[in-house]
Amino acid sequence: MTVVAIVPAIAAANLALARPFAGRPLLAQTVAQARLCPSISAVVVVTDDAALARIAEAAGARVMAFGGDVAGAGGERDQNAFADRAAARAVDILAAEAGEGPDLCVILDPSRPLRTPEMIESALDHLARRGGDSLLSVHESFETLWAEDAGGFGLLADEAVHASGSGARGSRPRLAENRVLVITRAAGLREWGKPLTGRIVLHCIPRSGALQLRGDEDWCAGEALYRRLHAGRTAARLAAIRLLVFDFDGVMTDNRVVVFEDGREGVLCSRGDGMGLDLVRASGLAVAVISKEGNPVVSARCRKLKIPCIQGIGDKLPVLRGLCAEQGIELQAVAYMGNDINDRECMEAVGLAIAPADAEAQILRIAGLVTTAPGGLGAVREVTDLIVAARRGG
Repeated sequence: MTVVAIVPAIAAANLALARPFAGRPLLAQTVAQARLCPSISAVVVVTDDAALARIAEAAGARVMAFGGDVAGAGGERDQNAFADRAAARAVDILAAEAGEGPDLCVILDPSRPLRTPEMIESALDHLARRGGDSLLSVHESFETLWAEDAGGFGLLADEAVHASGSGARGSRPRLAENRVLVITRAAGLREWGKPLTGRIVLHCIPRSGALQLRGDEDWCAGEALYRRLHAGRTAARLAAIRLLVFDFDGVMTDNRVVVFEDGREGVLCSRGDGMGLDLVRASGLAVAVISKEGNPVVSARCRKLKIPCIQGIGDKLPVLRGLCAEQGIELQAVAYMGNDINDRECMEAVGLAIAPADAEAQILRIAGLVTTAPGGLGAVREVTDLIVAARRGG
């Protein structure tokens, strides 16, 4: 069975899709979620905006660019209608290209970044077990709804109370549509032009996963929740690390250089990194720096941090393999933090690739962990704190 993820990204509906969220543009977060799902064979972003198209391509998605006939008018209130039209058009194109289209389409709202790959896989499994025609994500609603009567006074609109499980009179829970994900059979989508047709299966997800970003307040809350959830998801991998290796420029620095009149160079670093590295070493983890730059400032900083430093290295992977061989450590037990294309080989070879928030786009794509802080401004400390917590068991 072929499953394709479709991400509708209309600029008029959500201009914040290009805004960084926890180290990646918001749109790229959804693309990354879909690409991590084993059941999904391709990710297609449908957009009417050139900037969003570039973000989607950099994140590894295929882009289908459509104009006003698909986007329609009316902004945010037309987002669901745009999603339906975009998905139907994308399926038509895929079918025309391959002779037959995908079996299932997973439509993902890009303004909901707390969705996880496990949620998507669970929904696909739920639809398969139930044998329905489409699936809609929902969450339990516990609100008591009110309305105003003719005189303008409050009146209960719904007196149904959710069963508490403590002996209260039983009733079916109330479920609120959230459209974190919609799954549909492609044949039905092509026939009816909308995803929710036939026997609709409801799939309940945690309420926190349904958070939709609409403004700065949502953004702050969302990033805080994301950091918490992301730290939990990577804790096991972080706890298994036996060697932590850093690039220097752009990771321990903000990637800028200060040049003095006599030609000497200086860099800007975060003092907080030193304490974090002390804590990591105290936990028993080996640490090293491999840098392309051969500069006294690199040696001086690493000497102060008490970190072994190998510099002037263009081809870093053989050096990293040598470090592992010396210490009897497999590459899968190594975490490597880099920010630019010369770090890519090492990052692809190790067990956990880490990137600061402002790393190059292709490095962000392959990173298993992206910090919320940029290089030189707390990114190293963020990683060391996560590792120390993981090695302590939380």
